[in-house]
Amino acid sequence: MMDLHGVVLPGEGRDGFCVGDAGTLLVTQDNGDSWHRVQVPASDDLYSIWFSEDMTAGFIAGARGIALRSLDGGRTWEELALGVYDDIHGIQFPGRRAGFLVGTRGLVMHSDDGGNFWNRMGVPTGADFYAVTFPVDEQTGFAVGADSTILKKSTETEQWFQAGELRMMAGVNLRAVSFPEDDMFGFVVGDGGTVLRTENGGATWRPLTGPARYVDFYSVQFPLNTETGVCVGSGGTIIRTTDGGFSWVRAFSGTDQDLLGLDFRPDGAIGCCCGRNGTILVTNDGGMSWARAGSVEL
Repeated sequence: MMDLHGVVLPGEGRDGFCVGDAGTLLVTQDNGDSWHRVQVPASDDLYSIWFSEDMTAGFIAGARGIALRSLDGGRTWEELALGVYDDIHGIQFPGRRAGFLVGTRGLVMHSDDGGNFWNRMGVPTGADFYAVTFPVDEQTGFAVGADSTILKKSTETEQWFQAGELRMMAGVNLRAVSFPEDDMFGFVVGDGGTVLRTENGGATWRPLTGPARYVDFYSVQFPLNTETGVCVGSGGTIIRTTDGGFSWVRAFSGTDQDLLGLDFRPDGAIGCCCGRNGTILVTNDGGMSWARAGSVEL
């Protein structure tokens, strides 16, 4: 059965989207209870999906440089010509026309025209990147990846640079990043139960101790504020914090499948996570309890 890698629940409505192996795009119109498949012009694995809050623009990215765009709320999709063949693991448009994507072998690209044309950006590493976020606008962003890599792009420069020093963490794959309210206070998660917190825009990072030291975390979300967050990871692990990551409790997931993607509505209550072998779980209480989606058409 196909793996599902990324999920997004844009805006205040009931629609949502999930992407996965072999060009899989699933759509829900009932907050994740049921999902049906939509055809897209792609057969490669799809890893990342992003939508604007008003759903006027959506982007999907995946293996071998595939990138798709929708301008009608996800009903139809067109392929974008990037001219690269690296796997793309993260894509985001912090402005209506400004977008960024990241991928393997140090791939970072930028578009300033809504995704029509993309230019490669210089970075000080050839590491694989797994996630990117621009918390406020297109001026300041963070990218995370293999070998404990955290890069930052700030308002002072158009270049990417190493964000802070990570001591005694060489070789860790950092999989996801979340800055809930601004570009100063954020979290990064990764392999081996890694959870990092910064309060100064990435100048320093503080390792946090969770209840799952031997779990690889693949996604993290702080949907409402800097205090309440959820991480998902290998073996069906879901952990939740209400004090900014200083303490975590496990939530029962009912699965042993790796959970790879996670997103919440802006209200912080309704959320979905997805993972291996077509797994989709839903929550209506901010991640305290989870249940399997009612039906998933793969």
